[in-house]
Amino acid sequence: MLELAILGALKEKPMHGYELKKRLSFLLGHLWKISFGSLYPALKRLEAKDAVERAYTVKEKTRNRYVYRITPKGEEIFRKLLEDTGKSSEITDSDKFSLRLAFFRYMEPELRLWLLEKRRNYLAERLEEMSGTGKSRYKESDSYRLGLYRHRQELLRSDIQWLDELIEQERKQLLEKERGGGSPRKGEKGGEKLLLEGESLEKATPIQA
Repeated sequence: MLELAILGALKEKPMHGYELKKRLSFLLGHLWKISFGSLYPALKRLEAKDAVERAYTVKEKTRNRYVYRITPKGEEIFRKLLEDTGKSSEITDSDKFSLRLAFFRYMEPELRLWLLEKRRNYLAERLEEMSGTGKSRYKESDSYRLGLYRHRQELLRSDIQWLDELIEQERKQLLEKERGGGSPRKGEKGGEKLLLEGESLEKATPIQA
């Protein structure tokens, strides 16, 4: 997951380690804590795979920093990691799905729509299970447990509603494409309203697992 995140961030621009940590913390800090202890070993692994390279150095205060950039092989690895959705956990795991969503702009519209629909169906099934068994299972629960149970239901409903909006947006884009409106070519920016960065990241609804 971290290697995918690093490659996705370096697609935006070359960065040295400190910049990269700040960028990843902004994009993905709600998923897990980004530390130098995990970042630099991941960069070394990617260097060994020729996925990233040290482009040049910049001097900051009293030290030089290596600036990393993604390579053509790194671009290929990034796309494979991004589009590898063969495991069910890519849909059911909240962190994995959210990470992929952060780089949705680099996916083909058809794959974006497929993932959104799969995630939406998974959450809807979870909500149905909770709603169907809630009365009997939680009849004797205390008020705190019952409140927590209801809170989880509300989170699921909120995420499903948000996904419905994204799905509708993707369907409209695909319809425009079919009518000859065209779509971004590979490597270009697409699905801007889905991109979780800037203000949109702060306003986005977290996807519950």
